[in-house]
Amino acid sequence: MTYSSHGGLGGARHPQSPSSFDYVVVGAGSAGCVLASRLSEDPTVNVLLIEAGPRTAGIWGLIPLGVGKTLARSELLWSVTTGPEPGLDERGVDWVSGRVVGGSSVVNGMLFVRGHPRRYDDWAAAGCPAWSWAEVAPFFSRIEDCLFVLTARPACGGPIAATRVAPDPLSDAFLESCERVGITRVADYNAHQPEGCSYLQLSTRHGLRESTARTYLRAAERRRNLTVMTGAVVASVVLEGRRARGVNVELGGKQLQASARREVILCAGAVRTPQLLELSGIGDPKRLEHLGIPVRHPLPGVGENLQDHLMVRIAFETSYKRTVNDMMWDRWRLLREVGRYVMTRTGLLSTSSLSATAFVDSGTGSGECDIRVQLGLISSQGRIVAGRNGVDQHSGFHVGSYPIFPRSRGSVHLRTRDRREAPEVVAGYLRDMRDVDVAVRGFEISREIAAAEPLKRFIVRETRPSSEAFDRHSIERYIRSTGSTCWHPVGTCRMGNDDLAVVDEHLFVRGLEGIRVVDASVMPSLPSSNTNIPVVMIAERAADLITGRGTA
Repeated sequence: MTYSSHGGLGGARHPQSPSSFDYVVVGAGSAGCVLASRLSEDPTVNVLLIEAGPRTAGIWGLIPLGVGKTLARSELLWSVTTGPEPGLDERGVDWVSGRVVGGSSVVNGMLFVRGHPRRYDDWAAAGCPAWSWAEVAPFFSRIEDCLFVLTARPACGGPIAATRVAPDPLSDAFLESCERVGITRVADYNAHQPEGCSYLQLSTRHGLRESTARTYLRAAERRRNLTVMTGAVVASVVLEGRRARGVNVELGGKQLQASARREVILCAGAVRTPQLLELSGIGDPKRLEHLGIPVRHPLPGVGENLQDHLMVRIAFETSYKRTVNDMMWDRWRLLREVGRYVMTRTGLLSTSSLSATAFVDSGTGSGECDIRVQLGLISSQGRIVAGRNGVDQHSGFHVGSYPIFPRSRGSVHLRTRDRREAPEVVAGYLRDMRDVDVAVRGFEISREIAAAEPLKRFIVRETRPSSEAFDRHSIERYIRSTGSTCWHPVGTCRMGNDDLAVVDEHLFVRGLEGIRVVDASVMPSLPSSNTNIPVVMIAERAADLITGRGTA
C-alpha cells in the first residue's frame, strides 16, 4: 500500500541560503503555516517551510462547498486505509488529509470549534500545566475574528473569521426539535461550556474558505526571510548526537539537506509525524530494530495513543426542496445557486453542507456532553462526495452523531523502512465498549430529534438504515458496518512527562534538542469535536514558546 500523493514539483520562494536556515518547519498545514508566519515576523531569522504538495488547490479550495471537488483530487491528499478494524467488522476506513499549502485547512469541513474547557484542564492535570484552559483561552481569542453578534466571547480582529451558518427552514426545524427533546438552545457554543444546540460556525469570510494558507501565510510570503518550498518530501531528520541539525529532503528526484541552526519543527500531522520520527530512528527500539532502522533515540510512545471520531449517519428523504441533493440533480437549481453565490457569496455554495449541531449528554455516566449530533443538508451513500457521485437522487438530509471523547485507542507505525510505503494505521474504533454505548445512544438521540416536531413534518421517510435498526443489537450492527471517520486523528506524539510521552509541555521531543512537534499528534486527548482550530491554537502557543514571548 502506498500513499496517494502525486503532487507536482514545486519550488522555493525567497531563497536566502540554499541549505541553512534558523528554523525548518516540516509541513505547510494548519500548524505549519501559522508557525512560518509567526516565526518570520522576526526579520533577524530566516525560516524554511517545506510542503510535499502543490502551492494551491485552485478555485475549489476557496469555495466552501467545493470541498467535494478537492477531496476528489488525489494530488491534494495524503491517503491511507486503516485497519482492518476489529470494531468495524474488520473493515478498513479511508483517511485523507491535505497535501497542499494550507494542509487540511484547505480540504476540511471548516467547522469552527474551540473545544471543551475541561479537556484542556485535563491536559494540564496530566503533566502539561501550560495547556490549561486559562492558558490557552487567550490564544483562541488571538486567532478569531467573530463576524456575528449575540456572542459574549472577546474574539475580534484575529486572522481567522468565525461566521455563523445562515438560517434555513430545515435547520430551524432541527433546532426546534432539539429543544422539544430537552436540548437547550444556545447562541454561541464557543462562548461557554459547549453544550446545547445551535447553528454551526464556519471558518469562512465573505463566503470564502479561511485556510491558514490564506489567513496566515499569504501576507507572510512577501517577507524575504521566509522560504516556502513545495513539491518536496522530507525523508528523515538529521541528528548529531542528541541534537537535530536539519532534515533530508527529496525534491525533483534529488536528495537535498536543509540545515536548521536553531530548530526543526515537525508539523506533519498525527499520521506522518510519527512516521517521520520512526524513519529517523526515533521510536520504540524493538520496532525499529525489526525494520532494520538504526535506533538513534528510544521513545516507545511514538505512534501510540491514536484517537479519532467515529461518525454514524441516518439519512432521510425530505419534502424540503433546497438541499444539496436538489442542487446536484437539478441544473436550474444549480445555476440559481451559482448565481446567488457569485452575486452575494451566500447560499449552499457558501457552506460545507453542514448547518446545525447539538452537544448532548449521553446519560451513560460521563456527567458531561459527550455526544455531538449534527445536521447535514445532503444525503449520500459515502463519506466523500464529488459531484453527483453517491448523492441520493431525491431531496435529502442526514443527521449524524459520534462520541466526542472516545476511550478507544489505536496506533500508527511503519510497515517498512521505505518512506513511500504508507504506515500501518489501526484506529482502534470501538475497542472500548463504553464507546459503543455512547455511539448507540447518539444514534437513538438522532432518531428522537427526527421524530419530534417540527422536523418530523419535513421527513418523507428514513432511507438509511430504515427498519433495519430498531433494537440495541441491530443499531450496534449498523454502527459497526457503516461508521466512518470524521478525519480527526490526534495523539500519536502526545505531550506529557511520563515514559510514554513523546514531547514535553514545551513541545520538544523528550530527550532531544533542537526538535519540536507542533500539530494534532501532541494532543493527549481529543479536546472536543473538530480539531482544526485547536491545532491553530497549538501553533500560536508554540510560536510564543519558541520566540520567548511565552513561557511554560
